[in-house]
Amino acid sequence: MGYGGSLTLLNGSPHDWTLSGQHSYQMDAWTWPTISAGKAARVYVEFGTKGHAGDDAGEAYYNIADTVNHFQIKGRKPSDYMLTISLDGMSTKQSQQGANIDLGFRHDAAVDWIMSTDEAGDWWSNSGMTTDWMQQGMGSLGNRTLKQICMPGSHDAGMGTFKAGTVGAHFANSQTQYLDIYGQLMAGSRYFDIRPVISSGQWVAGHYSEVENVWLGGNGQALSDMIKQINDFTKQYKELVIINLSHTLDTDNDYKDLTQDQWNKLFDTLKVVNNRFTVNNPGKEDFSNHVLGDFITDGASVFIVAQLPGGISLGDYANQGFFNQDNFPVYDSYSNSNDVSNMEKDQLAKLKTERNLVANAGQRKDKFHLLSWTLTQQAEDVLNFDKAIMNLAVSVYDDLFVNAFNSFTPESLPNVLYIDAVGIRDKSVVFPYDKPRSVSTNYDIASLAIAVNNAMAGRNGYITGG
Repeated sequence: MGYGGSLTLLNGSPHDWTLSGQHSYQMDAWTWPTISAGKAARVYVEFGTKGHAGDDAGEAYYNIADTVNHFQIKGRKPSDYMLTISLDGMSTKQSQQGANIDLGFRHDAAVDWIMSTDEAGDWWSNSGMTTDWMQQGMGSLGNRTLKQICMPGSHDAGMGTFKAGTVGAHFANSQTQYLDIYGQLMAGSRYFDIRPVISSGQWVAGHYSEVENVWLGGNGQALSDMIKQINDFTKQYKELVIINLSHTLDTDNDYKDLTQDQWNKLFDTLKVVNNRFTVNNPGKEDFSNHVLGDFITDGASVFIVAQLPGGISLGDYANQGFFNQDNFPVYDSYSNSNDVSNMEKDQLAKLKTERNLVANAGQRKDKFHLLSWTLTQQAEDVLNFDKAIMNLAVSVYDDLFVNAFNSFTPESLPNVLYIDAVGIRDKSVVFPYDKPRSVSTNYDIASLAIAVNNAMAGRNGYITGG
């Protein structure tokens, strides 16, 4: 038996990637297919065990049909297993011609090569760190409404750490994110589910749920820290950041809903968020109908929307950069399942049913759509640390790039790739379960969103005006 893993090839372009040749030495599996335009394939690779392991090697050569561009895949084992992309015949926005991009290798899991181009074919983007991806893509994204753009999103974004809450709460069943808010922003996330609660008189992120009249959960980052990190990011990068406030509680007072006065104090606390998007008298205007260029032409923009319960109003805060659910309607329906197959079928079926981006207004379904690619702990999982929230998250990460991407169409694509554990793809909760272990960060989720914008939305004439 050899040592196997996979390479996902995601073709976010209108051109097939055709194999021009391949050969290998001491590789037990090294066979490469054509990758059709707008599709992804997971290719199994296995390094051999015979002979000198350090001699294992393979090459595969791809041409990009109808262009002069070509690239090469290399498999090597100099000191560790490695898959590398050689841009020997093309360049991208992130990588110059001749660059070698090391993707690593994951045993029994996948690494990703994502490459896409916008509808004009003016520039190519590839896997790698694309922190200011909105600005990089403004040529094609600037005139699209937010309903027509895909972005990564962070579920329970403020839970990038864990601080003691109720009896039974533990980081394995309460912490949803490995990175803090700044780290998630750097990884490309642009939609943030933040759940402010009052705990010991302070505003913090909370992750609480009521089970049979008993509240369970814990706290994450302090709101003041999250605000600072958002401000630090928008000082550097001219991107749109959407903050969705929900699940607010007063944990100091029997987990009651916030009063109007407490909501007002929350808004006052959030006034120190810089670059807030503001308009006078927004009424019930749907700002997801605005184009991206309305938000970030001259600088960064932070759009704050609060899911207000009955009896609570924005008052004059509506003129100060705060909006309610009428101003940003969202389709948000999670699967509430810990089963991979059930979750994926549920989310992809909902996407197919709820999204139809067509010119005919009578047939169009375009509510801002969250693809909740999240597994939810069930009662039997709460004390099973191997099924920690972040472990469940990475167990479905690889499927985003094949199963999900191959289900998207130009007329049916998500607005938010909504996930836990943004920025990682390996288990971080392992024995002795005292804290998350250190794992490497990964920014492919942003490259995936770029590919959806290019390969799917970019081929929709209603969206592009073509």
